[in-house]
Amino acid sequence: MTVTHPSPAAMAEANEGTATALVESYQALSRQVCRHLLRLREFDLHRGYRQQLKRGKRAGNTAEWLQLVCGVERAATEENLRVAYSLLKAPAIESAFCRGQLSYRKVRALLPVADAVSERDLMDFALVMTDVQVEEYCRRVRRGYTCGSRSSKEIALASDNRITLFHNPACSNCRGAHAILRERGVEFDTVEYLREPLTKEGVKRILERIADSPAELVRKDAHFRALGLAAADYTSADAVAELLAEHPRLMQRPVVLRGETGLIARPPEKVETLL
Repeated sequence: MTVTHPSPAAMAEANEGTATALVESYQALSRQVCRHLLRLREFDLHRGYRQQLKRGKRAGNTAEWLQLVCGVERAATEENLRVAYSLLKAPAIESAFCRGQLSYRKVRALLPVADAVSERDLMDFALVMTDVQVEEYCRRVRRGYTCGSRSSKEIALASDNRITLFHNPACSNCRGAHAILRERGVEFDTVEYLREPLTKEGVKRILERIADSPAELVRKDAHFRALGLAAADYTSADAVAELLAEHPRLMQRPVVLRGETGLIARPPEKVETLL
């Protein structure tokens, strides 16, 4: 009998399909856990256990009821409820959890240290790091490590030795640089330059610090072309500064500054040279 082996191309395609299914399974598991916690929170909020009986007994709380009905240890339910209620104060984390982007371990670690100011930065970090790395970082935060935030104008003109990351959360390279800095335990400031665009003077201050030519700070992407711009017109510091002050979306990212030194961190591992 002749045995036909699949071709390398077929094997590669099958492996790719399995990999995709595996990722989807992990995401589906996180979504399911999130849904469970939200149901648990809703049941507890409405004191659903008061209307439920088991073996003629009425439970005094949700944890006791689940122990009677499902044999779940009270401590486990109490921990789940703590996380579920904490999610009410962290809507961005809850949303990412419900989409399957964050695992339960990450969410449980993030919630004790997240607040309205830090939630978004913490979530960006968690999206690109492992469960263990997120837990370790949050332990450092609880011991007093902080990541500050200042206005872009203040940071652009500052000359101290603190690291500043010009950040776009939607950019994978920005998230990568952000994650490296957090993983290394470095204190740094972030500037979301799309929300708070730099002035022409602020862009010039960046150009003075980076070794790259002014033209390198401009993204020659589809948006650049859609504006009808020509790369040859943006080679001087003045022209680049004027362009980026008007169109911050065109700034190359991420930009990382430390004192009088700076660089465009592409790939994000380049940020290590400033540490």
